Amino acid sequence: MTRTAFAPLGRRLRPMRAFLLGTVFAGIAVTGASAETLSVTGITQGAADGPYELSVPSVEVVDGNLNEGAVRGLFTGTPGAFDALATLNAKSVTIPEIKVSYPSYVEGAGPSVITYRDVTLTDVANGVAAAAHVGSADFSGAEDVTGSFGEMSVGRFDLGALLGFYGLSAAPAAGTEMKEVYADFKFSGGSLKGGDAFSCTFGTGELGGFSARPLKQNFTEINNLVMEAEAAQKAGTEVAPETVDKLVRFYADMFTAFSSTPMTFTGFDCSGKDEKGNPLTVASGPITVGGFEPAVYPAISLDDFDMTVENDGFLKFGNFTWKKMDFTAAVAAIEAATKLDEAYFTANWRKLVPALDGMSLADLSIDVPDPEASGKRITGTLGAFDATLGNYVNGIPASIGLSLSNFILPITAEMTDLPVADLLARGVDKLDISLGTKLAWDQASSTIKVDDVLIDMGALGRINLSGTFGNATEALFADNTDEATMAAMLLTLQDVTIEVEDRGIGSLAFAAGAKEAGQSEASFRTAVAGMAQGMTLAFLGNTSEALTAAQQLGTFLNGASHLKLTITSKDAAGIGLADLAAAETNPAALAGKLNVVAEASGEPVELPVLDAPVPSTQDEKRDLKAPAAQ
Repeated sequence: MTRTAFAPLGRRLRPMRAFLLGTVFAGIAVTGASAETLSVTGITQGAADGPYELSVPSVEVVDGNLNEGAVRGLFTGTPGAFDALATLNAKSVTIPEIKVSYPSYVEGAGPSVITYRDVTLTDVANGVAAAAHVGSADFSGAEDVTGSFGEMSVGRFDLGALLGFYGLSAAPAAGTEMKEVYADFKFSGGSLKGGDAFSCTFGTGELGGFSARPLKQNFTEINNLVMEAEAAQKAGTEVAPETVDKLVRFYADMFTAFSSTPMTFTGFDCSGKDEKGNPLTVASGPITVGGFEPAVYPAISLDDFDMTVENDGFLKFGNFTWKKMDFTAAVAAIEAATKLDEAYFTANWRKLVPALDGMSLADLSIDVPDPEASGKRITGTLGAFDATLGNYVNGIPASIGLSLSNFILPITAEMTDLPVADLLARGVDKLDISLGTKLAWDQASSTIKVDDVLIDMGALGRINLSGTFGNATEALFADNTDEATMAAMLLTLQDVTIEVEDRGIGSLAFAAGAKEAGQSEASFRTAVAGMAQGMTLAFLGNTSEALTAAQQLGTFLNGASHLKLTITSKDAAGIGLADLAAAETNPAALAGKLNVVAEASGEPVELPVLDAPVPSTQDEKRDLKAPAAQ
């Protein structure tokens, strides 16, 4: 049997409720009992008493435990109307269309409208649907923005769990147990267009499952607080401290109230024009969002990004990843606070910093105009960049790893600090630069271990430093900046190791220096080596160890391709900054305080000349300084 019911307008529907009904497929079930097909038509709400408007032409429920009044209550704001969703039974619930209108964010523009079509729930038993489905959705808004989105569906869908999470039942759910809300989410893609300004298409998306627990506050209360805050800001008045306190605690609670499996999205493709009217395209490959955990936001990864401006330039990369963020410590600090006001945030902001694991970028290429120099361009490629952070202490990462590899920079005539002509003559037309460092604070030993402070110039050479700082106490991470600064000044240097590999830059540097000084390369090398040896003895004193180190340093400067220099403080506590500062004006200040081991090895390396260099401007200037031939 089929019953069709008509009824007058109910009370004003809050926009949050309207969106919930459309987007989670849940605004359709209710209370009562019957075993028939029920059709309710002509449901509207909001236009007469506010800026929001809802229109639902019809709702059909097959073999459901409901009545017509309860169906309308879902859309018109009847208190407690959502309670029956947790115990709903129905063969199917079908809503051909839900249309929601709300004010535009652009002042003076008409309303924005979202329309959901073919909303269905099937085989609902005790508030759990075997499947839920939205056939499509359309959007229109200010500035001629329109959107069209394809089919969205989920498998198992627990309406009661969703109500518990949002706190939308008359009697809020209790407990902290996570319950699966839905599984097997699928999105078939869509498009978005802004008049003639831009046009985008979006690929498909999938999510394995979403679970949640009841929130401590319901969304209706929070929606009212948000409206109060927005009204205060619009009026130019201060948001009430009690409102700020409640909102912050709500968001902290929400951060811990849900989890999910990883989500995948096949990407997007957009086109438009830049500010100069040039055709512009922006596209991506797959986007992956890791699984959410309580108080933990997952890594987000974007592949195959390409932004190209026709006849102007491009920016491309193979992958960008924003790594995991852990809010656990921040949430704990908020929960422990007795009062959340401006004074609290000023004094404790470091405690609220999330523990970010870092970020990475791979396969970057860029070719764009130089905004600082007309007619010039910024070009280059980057193999990879990675920042890995961890062991946060009072909002500061105590473990840091940074690496940059294969930054390819073309050599140009503007690089006046380089022997450009000599490099080009030897086939070196670009710099292949890699950099890196690792820092790790160890609380037990009060040390900071520094590894792989790397400067690698590819075909030219490589320098690597490592070492240990002592007296690194927890005061380095203090809230008080004066205390942290004093702790930094009390650091000591326990040891440092420097490894240098000359792959050809030495011969080029000495040749350029010799030309600048008007000397032969051999004479110039001898002079530089002698000066370095003298400085070594001045620092270390006239000991057999110092003489050996000075000799090895001289061997390297005279052509050996490798040098390893290890300096260790004789005092296990390390050399203080005061001693190091004193050595700047008095090298003898370090005499007797350091152990030095130096080792030079390897045959000289020279880059072969492929073509006779064409004198550059700086070469010609050096030639003018050179003495005339006798």
